[in-house]
Amino acid sequence: MIDEELEVYIRALVAAPRMRALWDVCDRGVPVFVHSVDVLLLCLGRFPEWQARSSRIDLAAVAIGAMLHDSSKLDPHLLHGCSHSHLMSVDPDLAVDAARHVLDELAAVGGLSLSPDRRRQVEHIVASHHGRFGKVRPLTPEAHLVHLCDLYSSTNHRVAPVDSNDILPLLSTGCRMQHVGVLLGIGREVVKSRLAESCRAEHVRDWVELLGVWKSQGSVASGPPERTEQIRQVRRLIEISREAPDSLMPELRAVARGKG
Repeated sequence: MIDEELEVYIRALVAAPRMRALWDVCDRGVPVFVHSVDVLLLCLGRFPEWQARSSRIDLAAVAIGAMLHDSSKLDPHLLHGCSHSHLMSVDPDLAVDAARHVLDELAAVGGLSLSPDRRRQVEHIVASHHGRFGKVRPLTPEAHLVHLCDLYSSTNHRVAPVDSNDILPLLSTGCRMQHVGVLLGIGREVVKSRLAESCRAEHVRDWVELLGVWKSQGSVASGPPERTEQIRQVRRLIEISREAPDSLMPELRAVARGKG
């Protein structure tokens, strides 16, 4: 796949209705679409290093697999009430079927088909993206790279992009914590955790005192530096994802042309 073909394919993939629908599926407060974009960007950032070790590593398979790896989360009926992790440890073929559905739609609607070998590579990436935690282990450099980037994103960037400065205005109107969580798309425990982090940062005893600080200052510290940085990164990822596919093209082009 030459540079221009890869760009056309990724543009179509990112814009596909089933991919865009992943905006409406959240995992720990982060839309799955945003997580998928994050994994793609992490893969692109590390691709030159991996290419130096394995010159035949397929950028197209990596990029497509990164975007498709969690596409099964759009179909909750596949889980039968279980978690995605359980699905990947028991029957990852169902996750592959969801990815195939997207690939088939791109071929039928846009005339964009992958070679049989590349399609097999993408399917293996999807089946093995949970690595040692799943039923299928990564057996190719492409699959190893996507797995590691997925693990990094899930561990470090899957953080609800909400802090006390989002929560306190709602509490000031009399909203209960549970209702605040519903309005912000997060659980009650996340609400309590964010408030507790800010209380420690502002050296106050509870959220009532914290609310007083917020009213007098207009804002409060969101917590320890690492939490503040996590939230900043996720908010930036959301911005990038909203501008996708255009926002992805500069880095994709740079890596494809060996300038990454």
